[in-house]
Amino acid sequence: MDAVAVEVRTMGRTVDESVVDHWELKAARRALRNLKEVAGGQVMMDLLAGQIEDGDRFHREIVAASDGGYRESRTEFAVRGLSGTELAEWFRGQAATGRFQDKVLLLNAHPEHYAEPPEYPGGMVETIGGHLTRFRVSVAKELPAAVAAYLDPAYPVSLMNAELSLDDGTPFAYCLHQARDTGTGADVVVRVVYAAAAPDSMIEGHCEHLAIEFRSWIRNAAAARK
Repeated sequence: MDAVAVEVRTMGRTVDESVVDHWELKAARRALRNLKEVAGGQVMMDLLAGQIEDGDRFHREIVAASDGGYRESRTEFAVRGLSGTELAEWFRGQAATGRFQDKVLLLNAHPEHYAEPPEYPGGMVETIGGHLTRFRVSVAKELPAAVAAYLDPAYPVSLMNAELSLDDGTPFAYCLHQARDTGTGADVVVRVVYAAAAPDSMIEGHCEHLAIEFRSWIRNAAAARK
């Protein structure tokens, strides 16, 4: 069967499906923002409680099976018009304590940022590895040696090093976010380092997550500078 193509005529013009896709994405973002505003915080936590507990079990099993080993999800950005130093200043201003100052920017950076757990000084409920994952964010002054090995000295500007832990205190991942200034802006590399038993699908999925999330924050940082 041949693929169906649809041409839309509206508002005095003809548009192709890519334009409708853009309208749909805009509407989806608008709907998500509304839902997060009216059903945020503890309301969202209560609605998702069963799925969150399942996520806790999933990640504890991965940590237990990893024997202290790690693997990374990594996404890189070539940024024009914003330096790595400027991005780091903005990021530290937002998240130097591990808790984002502007909750709107935190929740809307990715569609699957569901809620910040009200009882945590910094954290998130988001989808990781196909499971809703509740975690606490703590700035990491020291990193396990096997995690620190992922840091790249070619990126001397630090955005954040953080430990992510489950509700019972189990560390299950680490954030290592770095940048460097270039002649036109910045090169940025962001990583979440997971336990070694994390499946490929989880690593690949979080590379996509980082691309969406940090593109949003880079744009926020650029807008704040103006």
